[in-house]
Amino acid sequence: MARGSSASARLVVLLAGCMALRLAQHAFVLPGLSRRGAFQAAAGAAATVGAQAAWADAQGEPTMAFGKYGPTILGLKSAVDSGDLKAVLKREQKFKLLNSYWRNSPDDFQKVTSLTEALLDAADAGKASEVQKLYTEYTSLPEFDILKNYPPPKGKALSMNAYGRNEFESDPVKTADKGFFKVGDVGPPKM
Repeated sequence: MARGSSASARLVVLLAGCMALRLAQHAFVLPGLSRRGAFQAAAGAAATVGAQAAWADAQGEPTMAFGKYGPTILGLKSAVDSGDLKAVLKREQKFKLLNSYWRNSPDDFQKVTSLTEALLDAADAGKASEVQKLYTEYTSLPEFDILKNYPPPKGKALSMNAYGRNEFESDPVKTADKGFFKVGDVGPPKM
């Protein structure tokens, strides 16, 4: 009985090997696909991967980074003014995360990255006056105006749209009285 099961096991292994060999001949070659077709398929796959990356950039990560880390960097003003360079160095990662806001604009990203590196190098070297100058230059970028000039958002909002939100949107008089909207003459149009 042991002999029969051994022979049947050998037969099963032999048949499995034959089938694997038969399938392996066609495993990596699609029938009717030329080298040109394979190259076009690879190029199409590469283009699809790029489209997925572009779609990911449209999800708001840069704006989230700015809304989350921008106030932290602006909060360093008192530490920079007092010469507390250790506080600046402790926020190195926050600077780098904030710089990701500009990642889709290579020229701007290079500018803020070089400013940040110079600022952190000066802080590491103990040059407080240079840190103050570079910090002022960094935070005087136009993107920081919205964080400096408008009240902070209420609640857990982190988007740029939450800054300067007008709770009196349906009332033009209250909107004008709010102040930071700089609304001119309020009322019906003059004819």
